[in-house]
This record gives sequence, C-alpha cells and structure tokens, in this order.
Amino acid sequence: MTEYIGIDVSKQSLELWDGTHEEEVPNEKGLKPLKKLLKKRYGTNWNEAVRFIYEPTGPYSNYLRAFAAKHEVRVYEVNPKKSANFAKVVGNRSKTDAVDAKMLCTFSTLLTEKDFCIPKMDEIAEQLGAELGSYEMIQKTRTMLSNHVQSLEYKSEVTKKLKKSLEKELKHLGAMEDQLEKEMETYAEDHEETREDLGTLLSMNGIGVISAINLLYLFRKYPGANRNEITALAGLDPVRRQSGSSLNGGRKISRAGDPMLRKVLYLACMNCIQHNECIRMFYKHLITDNHKKPKVALVACMRKLLLIAHHLYVTKSEYRPPEHDTNPYLSS
Repeated sequence: MTEYIGIDVSKQSLELWDGTHEEEVPNEKGLKPLKKLLKKRYGTNWNEAVRFIYEPTGPYSNYLRAFAAKHEVRVYEVNPKKSANFAKVVGNRSKTDAVDAKMLCTFSTLLTEKDFCIPKMDEIAEQLGAELGSYEMIQKTRTMLSNHVQSLEYKSEVTKKLKKSLEKELKHLGAMEDQLEKEMETYAEDHEETREDLGTLLSMNGIGVISAINLLYLFRKYPGANRNEITALAGLDPVRRQSGSSLNGGRKISRAGDPMLRKVLYLACMNCIQHNECIRMFYKHLITDNHKKPKVALVACMRKLLLIAHHLYVTKSEYRPPEHDTNPYLSS
C-alpha cells in the first residue's frame, strides 16, 4: 500500500503527516533521523512504499531532495501558489507547520502515480545557482551603496572620511562582482558537460557570460522542459484576466518566473537588437508591420531569444546568422 507523506520544510525541521501520525525530524544533512523513522514504520522497503509531497522552499529543501534522490523515493514538489490556493479551498484559516503538512498530504488526492518522480541532483546546476545567487546579491548591494554615496554629495556636513570609506567598499564590491563572473565562467569551462553548452550559447551575437550562465543554469535545472514550460519558468508566458464585460488590461506576461533571468534577458535583448540580425529583424517586424509598442515588442524578443537559446542547447548546435527567409529562428 502506498503511503503519501506531506512534509512541511522549514530551516530547522521537517514536519511530517501521513494521514494518521504526526512527526518532526531535524532538517540536517543526510536526514538520518528521517530514514530511521521511515524504516521503523514502513519496513526495509520503505522507499518503495512512501511518496513525499512538499514545497521546494529554496535551499532549505535541498537536504530532502538529495535524500529522496539517494534512496530513490518518488516525490511531488508542489508549486507554492498551488498549495496556498488549495489551503484556502480546504478551509485552512491557521498556518502552522503541522497544518501545512496535513494540507500537503491531502493534496495527494489530486495526484496520480505518474505525477511522482525520483528527483535528480545536478551538482553543476546547484553550484551555478549558488554562484548566480551570490552574484545577484553583490550586484544589488553595490547598486544600493552606489546610490547612497551619490546622495551624500548633497549633504554638506558629511565628512570626507566617510565618503572615502564607502567608496573603498564600493570598489571592493565591484572587484568581487568581476571575480565571481570569472569564476562562474571558469567553472563552466572546466566541466566537459557544460563547456560545449556554454560555447554554444556564447556563439549568439549579443549574449554575454552572465546571460549565458543564467540560461545554462535554467536549462540544466529543468532538463525535460518544453518550449512552453521554459517560457513560463522565465515568467514570460502571457496571461489574460477577464470577468464578465470587464477586461483588466488585456494580455500581460505572468512575471511568475525568475526575476533575475528576466533582467539578464532584457539586457541581452537590448544588446541583440543592436548586434544580432535575427532579433533585430524580428523587433523591426513587430514594430513596423504589426504596429506593436516598443515595450511589447521587446518582451516578445526576450521570449524569442530564450527559445532560440533553448533550441541551441537541446540540439547542441552552434548559432547560425539568418539568411534571408530561410532563418529557422524567425518562426514563433
């Protein structure tokens, strides 16, 4: 008999509910207490008898994902938006770890066996994700500090010593940002699995190292994603909100994906409009022939750029500049 276990993941512990028993185990590397508990309750073949249902709560769920991959436990990672809406449907007014674990266990009634799978751990993707997260944090800190330093110019009573100290820290953050970019590129080139893929992405005119590594991370993290799923993961999928005769702004992008990815795609697309014939032709076509607004056309070009990069990654082929009407990348 299959047992569905709802697991609420927090920084320090995992709250478990299998429909009858409530347990709590520490969220630590290896999760030995969890293995001991499952083996005691479900026998030596516990990994075949149980199914995990949990929300991927950033880095805190990494131990659980690695545990499931190591012991070949089938899991279902619930989108946090789905679980939040489901909690409202079942009438949960309180929000505690125990309540969330029970809600996730109940969520299993909406699933079939094919929805569960054994997670795969990609160490390269995990490392690239950690480096990209650090790069984004340093970049945001440097931008905030730079704005603060500029604001001090309008305060006459601020000492030169303070300004000099902040400018020194600003310079240090800039050096850290440059160093981390070089380390990410070196890490990707040092692995045979990613060296060719990185070169393929960089072969596109207008794509830089940071853009290529963000795309490489996305494609490695979701290896089986199709075109529509890749678009949705970037938050570039169109959504429409309408009720009765009221139309709220027409179609817009969902913005439900990675904001850092959209940022680098935006910057790369601005560069591609200047230096990439394919994206420039597509942008002009939308503006001139379809009479699209520049912002709408730019978002469409971001999606186009993402799908071209995904096509190159999947087919392991180098980017080829467009040749009149034979360009395969111009189709939507």
